[in-house]
Amino acid sequence: MKFGYYVTGRTSSVLRGVITLLLGCSLLFWPGFTSGLIVKLIAGFLLAIGCVTLFSAIAAASRSNSAIPVLVVINVAVYMVFGLLVFLFPNFFLGLIAFLFGAVLLVAGVSQLVGLYQGSKYAPVAGGMYVIPVVITVCGIALFFSPKASTEMLTMIFGGAVSLYGISELLAVWKLRNAVGKKEEGEYTDYEEV
Repeated sequence: MKFGYYVTGRTSSVLRGVITLLLGCSLLFWPGFTSGLIVKLIAGFLLAIGCVTLFSAIAAASRSNSAIPVLVVINVAVYMVFGLLVFLFPNFFLGLIAFLFGAVLLVAGVSQLVGLYQGSKYAPVAGGMYVIPVVITVCGIALFFSPKASTEMLTMIFGGAVSLYGISELLAVWKLRNAVGKKEEGEYTDYEEV
């Protein structure tokens, strides 16, 4: 398989770019609504996992005529209690969301830097392509280490950084596709089989 086929077939990168751009814009333009919604979704997700685990354990125990294992009971209790706490005290967990946002941006920025570096081995990558991932990484560090800032401001910073990530993902795919297309047309004669 040629490297060019791998790069031009990266539909997941385009989808990831579009989805993160949409998420980032909603966080940027509606910070109060989306940060509260994120906490409610987390609470609902935890409660749903607890319920599904409980019903699955009850069904399995009734089929085998045995008791529900203690570990499963503890697992269900942790999901349900934590989900209820997040649902009942959303403001407390909104304060913790800055750490979560910061960690996500750090991982996204660093992984995009590594991806661009790895891609530069196969196609030329302009130095300007590294600017947005560096900005995302810096935003992640700022969010991670500034939990006292307002939640709406942090959500807007996170939304802006996520939007930048989506834009840079789309730009990187476009640049790599164009570079590989030129390579396949003969502008570059040396390509590597993968």
